Amino acid sequence: MSGTIYVDLRCLQDLAYRWRGIGYHTAALLRSRKASSLSKWKIVGLTDSRMPSLCSEFESLVDETTISLNPCTTNETGIFIDGSPMTHDSRFGLRFQNLRGVIRAAVLYDFIPLDWPGYLVTVANRMEYMARLARLKSFEVFYPISGYTAERLAELVGVSRERIKVTGASVRRSLYEIQQRPAKPPLVLDQNSPYFVTLGGDDKRKNTEVAVKAVQRLNVLYGRCVALKVIGHYGESYKADLRRIAGNDDRADFLQFYSYIPDEQVVSLHAGAIAAIAPSHIEGFSLPVAEAAVCGCPVIVSTCAAHMELVQRTEACFRSDDYVELAEKLDALLREPSLGASLVKSQAHLAPNFHEEAVGSRFWHSLEDVVAKRPTGTVVVEGRKPRLAFLCPADSSDGVNYASMIREAERNPFDADVFADSPHHANGSRHEPTAGISTAPFVSGRYDGIISVLGNSSSYKHVLALFERYGGPCILHDVRLTHLYFEHLGQPGFFGFAEDLLGSKVPKEPHTWLMEPDPPSLCVVPVIRRATPLMVQTEVQRSILQKRYGVDAHVLTCCPNLFFENEELAERSRNQVRKLLGISSDSFLVTSFGEVSRANGMDTSVAAVELLRSWKIPVELCFAGDLRSNKLDVRGVAEFYGMAEHVRYRDEFDIEKSYRNLLIASDAGVHLPGYGFGRAPMPLMNCLSAGLPTVASSDAATACGAPEYLSAVPDCFSPLQVAEQLALIWEARASRESHARVAFLETHNLESYARRILEVLDLP
Repeated sequence: MSGTIYVDLRCLQDLAYRWRGIGYHTAALLRSRKASSLSKWKIVGLTDSRMPSLCSEFESLVDETTISLNPCTTNETGIFIDGSPMTHDSRFGLRFQNLRGVIRAAVLYDFIPLDWPGYLVTVANRMEYMARLARLKSFEVFYPISGYTAERLAELVGVSRERIKVTGASVRRSLYEIQQRPAKPPLVLDQNSPYFVTLGGDDKRKNTEVAVKAVQRLNVLYGRCVALKVIGHYGESYKADLRRIAGNDDRADFLQFYSYIPDEQVVSLHAGAIAAIAPSHIEGFSLPVAEAAVCGCPVIVSTCAAHMELVQRTEACFRSDDYVELAEKLDALLREPSLGASLVKSQAHLAPNFHEEAVGSRFWHSLEDVVAKRPTGTVVVEGRKPRLAFLCPADSSDGVNYASMIREAERNPFDADVFADSPHHANGSRHEPTAGISTAPFVSGRYDGIISVLGNSSSYKHVLALFERYGGPCILHDVRLTHLYFEHLGQPGFFGFAEDLLGSKVPKEPHTWLMEPDPPSLCVVPVIRRATPLMVQTEVQRSILQKRYGVDAHVLTCCPNLFFENEELAERSRNQVRKLLGISSDSFLVTSFGEVSRANGMDTSVAAVELLRSWKIPVELCFAGDLRSNKLDVRGVAEFYGMAEHVRYRDEFDIEKSYRNLLIASDAGVHLPGYGFGRAPMPLMNCLSAGLPTVASSDAATACGAPEYLSAVPDCFSPLQVAEQLALIWEARASRESHARVAFLETHNLESYARRILEVLDLP
């Protein structure tokens, strides 16, 4: 069996943990995977683009890294390993929380923030921590580093013991390697200068104070100089506190600090010590205890639960708040060297037990057992279709049109839910979305794939916000996201998100950037980085992204959102519709579909009508798109050319009747958008669906596949060029029931579109 292992690597990005604690533990587990049968599985590291980059040492532990957190479900078994479920934002792995076929494994260090005061100091801190605690219920198996952490897990979350495997934590490999070097001459201790060692840090929970008090007591009682060598980083304020406890006089010289020392010195200090002291009030595991054992140094421990798992002999244990008891234990070691040798022997088993390979073996062998108990592949229910979720805006954009149509298609090869901000109109039908745009589909676990639909308008901002965080499958309807980018340039987080990916080329002044001869980006780089996979509508769009960014996007077949029966396009039916609309049977009706504006060739269309009328062609022009605020402009242009009585406006439609009827009744269509970067305009696709001979700009025609009844003019078109193509259509008067239309719709239809999505997502 093979599969994919996803690992949350944020603890290796976090500068506070990457070389210690959960970070070192996670890295050690990954290093030990090579001895497991799961080493044959592909391992993917999940990273957060808002955190520091992984160093090369950690990148080498996985097959690949990704900032996409939204994979599709396939037939293979998967494993999700969260190395820091109680430390970092719990929303990071939402997609894996209930994902079918994925074994969810949580690596747990401790619950100290909850069990010890001073960590969760605000209400927000406590709420966030409790949310992480509640999220643990979604995991299947748990790998705490100690029995203490396992007990707390069972108590706090109610996890059964069968789902828990205690692994321990790994001692640094370097300590073993130093110990295994050729023996040096034995160290002879100056019996007049004995010392103890303690390893702590700048955290009062580590309780270094009790060690200082105990050693200070020995020096006062016996008038001798017994040193305490303190290893670890301590702030100046904490050091000053410890010096005050030591006495702040000549006798305080026994207290010596060793910060940021190499492991060779750590081993040397332990080797020469009477004993190591582990005085913490509470620990999840306490590596200093195991490290002392590796160095052959006896260790005296406080009686916290994690310590008592490792050291049971009463001679080596003291209450963490009783420095007098600790002083007595240390005094016994000073007076009886044989006691130290005895403790070393009783603690010797800790060294091999917490070697990286031993800890890793417990972890990976347990996961192997969990995988072995799973049926091969995902259980497929007979007749069950893949289930997809589409995140779309709430307007009537192409993105939401496609998603809504797919959901309602009778021969749809998958079940689809559409998540949008609110109910919206699309194609004249009112499509109720499944729910609003939120993290709900990522949490539910019912979807084999969650697809973000993005386009070049501000209405996509909520989709973009989720996609920026989780990535995954993306259908890009427009390879330009400039409007979306500039619309939200000043919003918190958005500029930083783009700046992180575009670097110094991010424009500080958008209006100056657009005037540059070679603009640095179409603002799709953030999407490209997160899209797995990236899907576009046309081959032209794919070519643009390939040439500009070197990315190989998958092409879906674009398709219309209106379809027609042959009977509707027969001459008899067309005549009936023309009569209903008040169109003379002698008129050559040319209709401009799409938004009406100068940018979309409004003036050119009117000027072309003037030319056609001068050529004795009885043309009538109808603007069927959204006029918005441009109705007066259209009227003014028509009057300027003397064509006012030959230009009609259809700015308010019952689309299922007027818009559809115009597609049937028209003799020719015209669609003249400016350069659209390979985008297939939906109005033009609907003209082709209706078999309507149409004149379109070259970019739009190429994007749509250019069947033989589509006439292209240059993107920098003139009225004469448009008029000439319309005149050819007038002369040909081809039947609307053409073989070319049938051939076009055989590949440009919803069923082909939907099946291509499944093919790209690699879903059955």
